[in-house]
Order: sequence, then structure tokens, then C-alpha cells
Amino acid sequence: MRLLLIVMVLSVAACTSRYVASPGSSAIAPGLELAVPTGRELGYSVEVTQLITAHFRGQVQVFQAYVSVSPDEINLIAMDPFGARALTITATDDAIHSEEAQIVPAALRPGNVLADLAIVYWPAPALRRGLAGTSASLYDDHNERTISIDGRVVVQVTYEGPHEDAWPKVAHLHNIAYGYELDLQSTVTGK
Repeated sequence: MRLLLIVMVLSVAACTSRYVASPGSSAIAPGLELAVPTGRELGYSVEVTQLITAHFRGQVQVFQAYVSVSPDEINLIAMDPFGARALTITATDDAIHSEEAQIVPAALRPGNVLADLAIVYWPAPALRRGLAGTSASLYDDHNERTISIDGRVVVQVTYEGPHEDAWPKVAHLHNIAYGYELDLQSTVTGK
């Protein structure tokens, strides 16, 4: 019991806090920036619990996330396999505030997490606005969404069912450009 308490205290003390003015944009592929859409652009408020399986360089990480989206802000809390808070992100129209535990890789930036969230769940018009001024194109139908540059797919999302106007229960994101995949299982817990 004492060891568990020490680990928990060290985990909390080991968090790094960041505040970044203006969410701006995030690189979703080399040379391709997505202007990260706001909570308002989702078109509805929602609260979701997610089980996320991440695949990168032959490694698999599983974690749970809590997502809350309202017109005013996006909140995401990711928990490690032991239930400790690994990552907290709060994004408003003006800024992104994040806190990361030491176990979170430095390469995992809050803007990238928000960009992946938007690519999978936000409506196509919001993503097209986010890609405006780039050479990228967005393809979107009931079961798939892709972002391409010059005909080459750099990000692909597949859905088990239609995803328009509702938060999909199951989705798979493959960022081909950066070599990672996310399996996303969601349960809507509130609106």
C-alpha cells in the first residue's frame, strides 16, 4: 500500500504543464498543416469515454480517454493502464493548456492529439476549412475518410458505420505519413 501511494505521488509530481496561445495548426503529415477546428465547429456538445489502442513502430499502447466537447472548449483526459492521469488537454478558441506525465513521449504534442480527434470526429466542412490553402484534399463518405496530397493518401479513417451527425462508436485512424494507427472505441456518456 505504501509503495502504491509513493508511486501515485511521484506520478502527480512528475507532470509537466504547458500553455500555448492560440491552437493554430498542427502538422498531420510532412509539409501539411491542419488548422485545428474548435469545439464550436463539431456542431454539438458531447461527452465520451474511449478505449484507444495506439500502434507505432511495432509497439502497442492501450489507454482510456475521456473527451468533452462544447462550443466553448474541448477537454481530453487520457489515463495510463494503471488508471493514472497521463495527459490532460483543454483547448479554447484562444489557447491550449496541457499537462503531461513523464511517461508521455515528448513527440506527442497536444495539437496533434486535437488534430487526430478532429480528423476522426469533426464534420467534413470543418476539416476542409482546416485544410484550406494547402494542396491537400479530403474525401469523405459513410464508412471512410481520407486526406490526400497530390493523389497520395497520407491519413485514412475507417468507420464501422455512418459517422455523419453522430459520434461513431468504432473508428480506425491510420496516419500513413507518420506511421501510426489508432483503434478507437467510443461510448457517448452525455450530451
